[in-house]
Amino acid sequence: MARALVKKADRSGSGRLAKAQRKVRAKAKGKSKLHVRKHAKQVKAVSAKSRKRSVAEKPKRRGSAGEAVKQSPQKERMSMASGTKKRISTSGTITAPPEKPVRALSETKTTPGALLLLEKGIKLIYQREFKKARHELDSLIESYPSEAEISARARSYIQICDREEAAQKKTTVSNDQLYTLGVMEHNRGNYDGAISYFEQLLANHPNADYIYYSLAASKARKNEIAEAIQNLRKAIDLNEDNRVYAKNDPDFAPLHVEREFVDLVGLKLV
Repeated sequence: MARALVKKADRSGSGRLAKAQRKVRAKAKGKSKLHVRKHAKQVKAVSAKSRKRSVAEKPKRRGSAGEAVKQSPQKERMSMASGTKKRISTSGTITAPPEKPVRALSETKTTPGALLLLEKGIKLIYQREFKKARHELDSLIESYPSEAEISARARSYIQICDREEAAQKKTTVSNDQLYTLGVMEHNRGNYDGAISYFEQLLANHPNADYIYYSLAASKARKNEIAEAIQNLRKAIDLNEDNRVYAKNDPDFAPLHVEREFVDLVGLKLV
């Protein structure tokens, strides 16, 4: 009986103890949940502040040169100078305004024919056939008076023909003077100077027989036999009269003993 009461007391005491322990654990659990919630709120607040701070302190992107990349392109200021608009950048450099596009030639039914004559005239100018070029360009102006633009171009090319023809006339006069200087040097006995003048003339007049003849005479006076006969042969090929002149010209006296010269001019050996 006593043992039964002890056991009953033990059971009742252990039951009270278990209830007390459960209450303590429940209170502790509630406190821990509350603490966790407070801690979570604090973490969120700290993370939000850190994010704001990182965004505010985030450095600008840097370019290849190590300088910060500008968020907006450099603005240009417009100013008026000399009645025309020019772009002036903040750096001070001036950029010219864009050029106007070239206006296309207004084409009509007669345009192809006019252009064909213009092209012929230009080709003749490049070939230095200035008289023929002038003829083609004059025909263009007369035949196509309605083609004002093409006719204006033709007139500009006619002016080129005028200049080139005038230059050729001046060159002819100077060449005559150059030949006269060569003859004067030959008569003075300065055969080297005469040969220099005659060779300059041949560069501009490769088919002038009288220049070859004079050059042969100066070469003969210098006893340059082979070159003298060569130039005399060229002069005779261009003008047969030079054969007769050479036969009686004292400048070729040094060549009278040369068989090639005798056969060339038709002399008879004594």
